[in-house]
Formats: sequence, C-alpha cells, structure tokens
Amino acid sequence: MFQQIKKKGLEAMVFSRGFSAPIGRAPHPYAIEVAARRGVPIDPAKRAGLISSVDINSASVIFVMDLGHKREMHQRFPTATGKTFLLGQWTGEEISDPINQPFEVFERTWGLCEAGVQAWVERLVEAGMFGKTKVGTA
Repeated sequence: MFQQIKKKGLEAMVFSRGFSAPIGRAPHPYAIEVAARRGVPIDPAKRAGLISSVDINSASVIFVMDLGHKREMHQRFPTATGKTFLLGQWTGEEISDPINQPFEVFERTWGLCEAGVQAWVERLVEAGMFGKTKVGTA
C-alpha cells in the first residue's frame, strides 16, 4: 500500500500486523521474491508483529484479507468495527493467505492485493483522507 500512496505523492503512515504469525517470524521467501520482482523490496530482516489495541486506536482505516479476519478483528477489537474493511472489497475478492502454498499462489495473491490497494487508494483520495506530500530541498 505504501508504494501506491508514495507514487501518487500522498502522505500516510502504513503498518502491517497479523493475528497469528509467531512474533518475530521472518517474511516468507516467496513473498520476498514476488515483491522484489514487482520492484517493492521486502527487507529480509523485517519481523512479524501482532495487532494490538494501540494499533487499532492509531489507525484511521484497517484492511483485512478475508471475512474470517474481519470477524476476528471485530471479536478481539470491537472498537475497530467501523473502520475495518476487506482489502478486496471494491474488486469483489476475499484474499486467502498464501502461506504454505506454491510460488504461483503468492504471485496471484500479490496481484489481488495490488488491485485492492489501487481501488482503496482511489476511494480514500476521493474521501479526502490523504494530504499532499510536501517536497523540500536542502
């Protein structure tokens, strides 16, 4: 999402958390490879983190991949109900986690996520939820 926002010259803080990945887990090698092929490098030193109440409270909008994640979000964090949406809402897609799947599934999942992000960024821009980036020189 950050790359799409950056391309449009917009400002936003974007972070990623999970429900069940062990804290400290490294990115899957297929995820690193797919991202690199798309020009969006994932730092292999990045580590998984679990979603917290602090994350929920600081987020303006929260995206989840599938309806199971959305239900879990609402159960764990009732205050997130009004700001939690499916990433694939505008493309009509629930996006399954590709973990333990072949490389091709990671590629397809990336495409679904990318389409969802593009659709959401457009709608969030229309809703005035981004500020323009200020560019300075030194």
